[in-house]
Amino acid sequence: MPMLEKVSFPTTPDFELGFEHCSRHTDYLIAQPAEPAKGLVVYVPGFGEDAGDYRQKFCLRVAEKYGLAAMTVDYHCFYSRPDVQKSTVYEAEDVALIEKLFMANNLPFAGNSIEEGVAILNQHLAKNNRKAAITATLTPGKDEYQNGGVLQALDIINAVGHAIDQYDIPVDNVILVGSSYGGYIANLATKFAPNTFRAVFDNSSWAQPNFIYIVGREYGKEEYLHNTHSHITTKFFLRTAWTLRKGLPNTFDGKRFYVRTFSEEQIGQFAVYQPETYYYFIHAEKDRLALTEHKIQMATFMIQQQMNVHMEVIEASDVDGQYIKTIEHGMKLSMLTFFDKAYAHIDDHRIGSQNDFMNQSLIGYDSGDCRYEFDYSSLPVVGRVVQKASA
Repeated sequence: MPMLEKVSFPTTPDFELGFEHCSRHTDYLIAQPAEPAKGLVVYVPGFGEDAGDYRQKFCLRVAEKYGLAAMTVDYHCFYSRPDVQKSTVYEAEDVALIEKLFMANNLPFAGNSIEEGVAILNQHLAKNNRKAAITATLTPGKDEYQNGGVLQALDIINAVGHAIDQYDIPVDNVILVGSSYGGYIANLATKFAPNTFRAVFDNSSWAQPNFIYIVGREYGKEEYLHNTHSHITTKFFLRTAWTLRKGLPNTFDGKRFYVRTFSEEQIGQFAVYQPETYYYFIHAEKDRLALTEHKIQMATFMIQQQMNVHMEVIEASDVDGQYIKTIEHGMKLSMLTFFDKAYAHIDDHRIGSQNDFMNQSLIGYDSGDCRYEFDYSSLPVVGRVVQKASA
């Protein structure tokens, strides 16, 4: 029976915001099969799936059934739910909203802290059978912040590079599996490391970053709703390093956005590296969170560039109550069953016997007035943003 091993590894610093010299480490869990591993499967959980143990079960099952090593990574900003976060922060506007609720209920503000005040307000609401909503910022575990995909993808890439270096794993058979945000990170990892992954199995991912995760408070749209008290719901914004305000070092502008997308222009740059990755996409026909039309467009652009893409759009008539349980985002698929189905589509073709680390690749993407570069001459990957020369 396979066992899970926890491994700490160095990963890429936040080079976008000038933290190149601030080292980062994180962890992965890896399960090894009884016999020498035939390859490596990386399970990339979606956003907010961090509290459960499904990812561990997934890795153990895949290792036992397929003879593949299987790992899951604590990627950047992974612990981002109220039961695993570092803290809740009430910004000035959050406090003002709480004070308004006290006034609306004819109560003087009480308590020695905001948390005590909210508890007192909740008691009053419960006595009067009323409900209310407040807002707050959720600080993820490890005192992290939402980056919007780049650090997350590099964490996956560096974990794979580290595992291949530490274990006897064939480099031509590394498969990424992800759902929703996890699928987006998996696809972005193949974009940044185009010669490293044999396949991506992607359930309902986005074709571009979700602004709610990156600048949700400025957008006025919470990332997560949580019943923090019996009669109070908290609308959580996620802690972020980015802003929409123009002209600042951390402005999330066009160059930050486009490198994180799978636009026609970005896929054109991607295709220059002649990736051999096989992409297996499954998506609900009316996904309102990860828009279906965007994903179909992404797949179309990839196919036009001779990339190997298989995409299934699931309709209401496909709901069978076992594999496809709903037509909503993610379709409530069992990711183990999804892996079984997707893995059956892979033929005997493997990618090359050397990955980007072994090739010491330098991968680059022009994005606005900058060029993002990913240097594989060392582990972890060195990332940098280079200002393009004016014409």
